[in-house]
Amino acid sequence: MTGTMTGTSGATPSRSPFLLRSVRMRPRLYSAVCKARMFYSRTIAGAETRRLFKKSHKLFAMNEMEKQHVKSLRQFGYALISEFFPRELMDHIFSKADSMFHNLEIDMHHGYSIQTKERTTLEGLSYSELAASEKTIALRDPLIRIPEIVDIAFHESILKIAANFLEYVPPFYHVTVVRDFPHDRPLHSSNFHKDNDESDSLQIFIYLVDIDGTRGPLVYVPGSNHYDVRSCRPRLSRDLGIPANDGRLSDEEVERVYPRRNWAVLETQRGSVAAIHGNGIHKGPAWSQPGSPKNRPRTAIKLDLHGYKLGVAREQGENRMLESDHARMSELQRLFAHATLVEKEAARFATAN
Repeated sequence: MTGTMTGTSGATPSRSPFLLRSVRMRPRLYSAVCKARMFYSRTIAGAETRRLFKKSHKLFAMNEMEKQHVKSLRQFGYALISEFFPRELMDHIFSKADSMFHNLEIDMHHGYSIQTKERTTLEGLSYSELAASEKTIALRDPLIRIPEIVDIAFHESILKIAANFLEYVPPFYHVTVVRDFPHDRPLHSSNFHKDNDESDSLQIFIYLVDIDGTRGPLVYVPGSNHYDVRSCRPRLSRDLGIPANDGRLSDEEVERVYPRRNWAVLETQRGSVAAIHGNGIHKGPAWSQPGSPKNRPRTAIKLDLHGYKLGVAREQGENRMLESDHARMSELQRLFAHATLVEKEAARFATAN
């Protein structure tokens, strides 16, 4: 039972299935069901990775900065580390990534909006067509094509914060470089939603551009990630039978329970790291004035981490990495690279052709 659509199709059902709708329309029942499923994911299905975390506790020892951001994640559901990486490095990576996006060196099966059952690839579309029709696109093989990303995606401070917040080593760890395009109205995840109701979802963004109202900041509802009754009160548009907000939560529905003045708008500088517990209510990128000619795409390195889902096997091969980069990893870093496919050095040249 997820709180959002998980597919890539642009079609949004006007009404969610009766059973899901019935549960989500009853906050106390919804809260109890979600807590039970999270308990299963963390404690039963995730017992092995929890033991691995406890066994490796010395590797995950934190400094004061890391402890502060784990505390923020636990209390509020988000953390923001301002200007953590050098601007010069971010500008260098952005220049490479920007060229690759325009040259369509992208994952042709990673996107929102245009894909349907009849069309499952972005092949044949120009960059301009993608910008006009897609919400999000992602680079192909970023760890190989832009080697500087490896040390960022597997930075030990980021890994320590993630593991200490979750209290286990996540079985799924995926690295992408994403570009989100602004449109005349909020699309998909630019409307309020929760990412999952059955396992932890942790998203970490390392921004390659300055983030303000024209670049689509994240907006997070502090404390909405605990699955208490209050956080389960907002009603999805599709549960209400309203064909708006891509079936997700309207601002008005969230404001009914959580005053707008308490929402956290994560505007920051490039090189900053934003981490959110996706199980809380959030939206983003969220341009402050949809349709404004001043709006620009948001470009970021994105790290996706999540726990075990009921009935879903452990996922493998989500990323490719060069053997030389894997060989120089620390013991801690390799715990997160377990599902990464290691390629010979020749792979870098192959991806360029």
